[in-house]
Amino acid sequence: MHPETKTASAVRAPTWCRAVASLCLGAAVVAALVGCTGSISSTGPGSSSSVGSGPGAVGSSGGPGSGLATSPQCATAPLASGPAYIRRLTRWEYTNTIADVLNVTGVDTASLLLPDIRANGFSNDYGGQLATPDHAAAYQAAADAVSAALSATPTWLTRFTACTQTVASCRDQVVSALGLHLFRRPATTAEVASFGGLFDTAVSAGKTTAVDAAAVVVRAMLQSPQFLYRLEVQAPPSAGAVARQVNDYEMASRLSYLVWSSAPDGVLLAAAQAGQLRTSDQIRAQVARMIALPHAREVAQRYFREWLSLDDLDNETRGAAFTPQLAADMKSQTLNDVGDQLWDKGQSLLSMLTTKTTLVSPALAQYYGLGAPSADGHYGLDGVPGRVGMLTHAGVLTINGDANASIVQRGLFIFRKMLCQDVPAPPSGATSVMLAPATASQRVQSDARLANEPCKSCHGQFDPFAYGFEPFDNMGGWQTKDVNGNPVRQDGWLTVPSGPNVPYTTIADYMNLLTEDSRVTACIENHVTQFAWGRAMTAGDQCMLEDIGARMKTSKNQNMADLVVAVTTSPYFGYTSVQ
Repeated sequence: MHPETKTASAVRAPTWCRAVASLCLGAAVVAALVGCTGSISSTGPGSSSSVGSGPGAVGSSGGPGSGLATSPQCATAPLASGPAYIRRLTRWEYTNTIADVLNVTGVDTASLLLPDIRANGFSNDYGGQLATPDHAAAYQAAADAVSAALSATPTWLTRFTACTQTVASCRDQVVSALGLHLFRRPATTAEVASFGGLFDTAVSAGKTTAVDAAAVVVRAMLQSPQFLYRLEVQAPPSAGAVARQVNDYEMASRLSYLVWSSAPDGVLLAAAQAGQLRTSDQIRAQVARMIALPHAREVAQRYFREWLSLDDLDNETRGAAFTPQLAADMKSQTLNDVGDQLWDKGQSLLSMLTTKTTLVSPALAQYYGLGAPSADGHYGLDGVPGRVGMLTHAGVLTINGDANASIVQRGLFIFRKMLCQDVPAPPSGATSVMLAPATASQRVQSDARLANEPCKSCHGQFDPFAYGFEPFDNMGGWQTKDVNGNPVRQDGWLTVPSGPNVPYTTIADYMNLLTEDSRVTACIENHVTQFAWGRAMTAGDQCMLEDIGARMKTSKNQNMADLVVAVTTSPYFGYTSVQ
């Protein structure tokens, strides 16, 4: 399994000290990252709970009209509830932040950091972010490498300040400027004094230029909790409050790490300083600017890469024909289609189930039996058996099955990824029950399960979701007979809990039915919201999901960009719980 997509089902988030150490050097970072307990509390310029509130704010106090949800219980529900989770930068977020803020070249920070653990389907989920001493050592190695690269670049500091002397006034300007960009908010007086002391110590130790002394400060900042974690104030705005609106700098970070997986740029920080990240119109304008830049497209592809578990292709085994190059081409097909169709062309999210064009390598085109591409490099899928939408991509079919092209595995994949449903683990000994010969087709074996209890009550929920995929082998190749010579079928039915099952006869019919199923739309919105928040959605998030769903229904194109706007302009995005 790919190291960045390793699943963690029972990993807990890191807990935190109530007071954050201002410097983390060497072994000290271990205590800051690993040995702390309690809730985080961080104050400083721009962190007052009153910032970002008032008439016209993105959210409201949680009273009637605070969102678009129509359920009666949502009319007076708070805009945030439950614990507030502190998220650590992922390896990709760290790498993007270093590149964008410090413009460091020649340092592969990703190779120095530990792989992320995927929890609840995504690598940015707090459940996989338990910090260990190994993380501390990796962060120190990365900070050392970045600091050394800066020291070798005499002009790097001029990006932050024109005052590049070692005198006290310049020192404070240097520390303040670096703190603003690396901590994603103005540095506090205490932080300026503390990191300024390190600057002075570096000068006394022989770092004769501000450039070299500042590189030492950066080394320390990169190992501090203020940089490594996305900290938000947890002081309540008033006695008894359960939620507060995030301040402008916190909103800037929420936006930047959702849309770019990187730190706020100068425009966002300037907007935060001016108090211009408070209203829905202000947020919408910033998001429109941000999604037009390259990082946003990369994040959209990263989302699908993790949601569909595409990195699992790196470690799949399907025999000699399944080469690393074929696996890479399969992954690229889906990612390129996401970038091309869902992002660049702005097609609706549901179109991913029915699209009839694709971008593939010549080798994969031959694998599919496609003709010549169009002038712009796209391949048409009309007349190609079974190929309709991303769920029929060879890579997705390889991942969601197993070496036997299992209906069980493929059904569970659709059940979990497209309907946000799950089932308990099978009872002990269930897998040893043989209801049909091992050489029977997958469909015959499933029919036997659905004809017997207790198998039917469980498998009846998800097996039928894979019936349409039986014509695809374990590498997503088209087949008319399976490996045992059994004929395959693509007819079946869509299970509907509250009504009669809906039959279909072809894969194309099945994909069309999925686009009409409200559960699929809600699940897509659920997963993207989960990616935004870095945690699985719970029953307590129902009002937020209703609000985002209502915003999507009124959006123009109902595409990926519209969903990002729906998430970020929902009042729930602008609030946090207080503890």
